[in-house]
Amino acid sequence: MKTFSILISLALLASTSCIEKKNEPSDRSYWVEKLVQMADPVIRNLSENTLRKNIPIERSATATASSREFITHMESVGRTFAGIAPWLELGPDDTEEGQLRAKYIKMSCKAIANSVDPISPDYFNSTATRQILVNSAFLIQGLFRAPTQLWGKLDAVTQQRLLDQWRSTRDMVPGNNNWLLFSAMVECGLKEFGEEWNFSVVERALKSHKEWYKGDGLYGDGEVYHSDYYNSYVIHPMLKQVLEVTIKYYPEYEQFYQDELIRFTRYAETQERMIAPDGTYPVIGRSITYRLGAFQVLAQAAQEKVLPETISEGQARTAMTAMIKRQLDFPGTYDKDGWLTIGICGEQKELGDSYLSTPCLYLSSLIFLPLGLPADDSFWTTPPEDWTSKKVWSGRTNVKLDKALRN
Repeated sequence: MKTFSILISLALLASTSCIEKKNEPSDRSYWVEKLVQMADPVIRNLSENTLRKNIPIERSATATASSREFITHMESVGRTFAGIAPWLELGPDDTEEGQLRAKYIKMSCKAIANSVDPISPDYFNSTATRQILVNSAFLIQGLFRAPTQLWGKLDAVTQQRLLDQWRSTRDMVPGNNNWLLFSAMVECGLKEFGEEWNFSVVERALKSHKEWYKGDGLYGDGEVYHSDYYNSYVIHPMLKQVLEVTIKYYPEYEQFYQDELIRFTRYAETQERMIAPDGTYPVIGRSITYRLGAFQVLAQAAQEKVLPETISEGQARTAMTAMIKRQLDFPGTYDKDGWLTIGICGEQKELGDSYLSTPCLYLSSLIFLPLGLPADDSFWTTPPEDWTSKKVWSGRTNVKLDKALRN
């Protein structure tokens, strides 16, 4: 992919504007390079109407079903934009990184337009409601994070097509907490971008999750520690965003939002503790398949400046950088065409999972949320620091949390 190589070169060139004293790229320039490398295949192919043709749908335990419906793999799009959007929202500027963003903003808007254009080869036919719902929820997350550079730069026809597609998901009846939040996210998107919503769907999701929280606020029963993938990339991030929209119109939900913010921050602290000195981490359930996306709460807490007092920005950045290097710099992480592979940890077979499919991998883009902070922000300029795991779970927030971690 010649164009892919050119863009990687641009990213590397951008890094020359922020070289550290040791003549090595800064953490930020390294993050930009890796974000471009990860996002380019999805965004470029969709912008050129070649996603259906080129996306590797065969690498999945559910490959038979996936090959029947390209729509299954369109979930990669929403998941990619959910992570790349804050960086795009910084907009173009005169720096080389800003010029690189300008290219991706243009490609991204074209890609999104193609996805809802009925004459496009990569049109996402909305008959596959489940995939449309999932993709819509993640895409809306991204549009919330880039209202100027993404939603604001889409033409009126594309905006209307998106709204119509989101409405089509109302035919699906959500069955549990996780799907309730997907549906609530879509309703919030309709409210913020289309000035309409079915609040009863949002209300049901909020009521369900409010009843689910018990004990000291860890998701679950308050005694058993839950660090599964839905906590990491659905429940806490989506619940927080849904509440942020809700309290604009229903101030009575403010206390629920404040309670969730405490849990969100506490969960970020838990995630930082889980990162080992070599960048590896122990996680439960499918989090191992979703790799870097399993740490969205930590990344989002850094981006939104709500890190717990026990974690400095230097610690958070250094820990996440170690994770990115451990995950993305191994041979075999990308195939010859630049797509993330199932063996996203190269030869680290203990992290392999036959369940994984291509869309799941692109949740990894969520780790890059802090790139929405400008290059001169303290997150990027503060000196690197050893993170908590180097001190073997030192520090205590409360007894129940420590007990859960030890167990």
